[in-house]
Amino acid sequence: MQIRTADAGDYPGIRDLLNAAFGQPDEAKIVEALREDDADSLELVAEDHGDIVGTVMFSPASVGHASGETLNGLGLGPVAVIPKHQGKGIGEALIKAGLEHFEPYPVAFFCVLGEPEYYRRFGFTAAIERDWMWEADDGSVPEMRQAFQIIIPRAIPPGKGIVRYHPAFDG
Repeated sequence: MQIRTADAGDYPGIRDLLNAAFGQPDEAKIVEALREDDADSLELVAEDHGDIVGTVMFSPASVGHASGETLNGLGLGPVAVIPKHQGKGIGEALIKAGLEHFEPYPVAFFCVLGEPEYYRRFGFTAAIERDWMWEADDGSVPEMRQAFQIIIPRAIPPGKGIVRYHPAFDG
């Protein structure tokens, strides 16, 4: 298996993979909207014998911080692996490769909405522990407070924060 940057020739296979992994077209539509808006900060694929078996995308996110600053970070997602290849570490390898790619850059934070047990292995913690929230969280789904997670790789002063994903996620 090889992990590499996605190119335009991969897009149909990525769409098919996302539809198969999620069982509906919403994630593929988000990915296509991010590409159209040139907001695909990094898109990686896992290729096995010429077939795309996994993908991950990182896209711009921001946080309105209590300090009055707007901090720029990246949202992780979607991440997907073809169902018959799940459980083999492909998603983990894609996420690690993406996070490592950004190590030399001044990314203020990474955020993800996902299973806390899974994302903890990469260093994610519940954003609410930092007094940060996702702007779409209206409090009606308590589990979301634990599922919305962040990594802050550089020193940021404490304070409330409201995280916004790229508008492609609004639909």
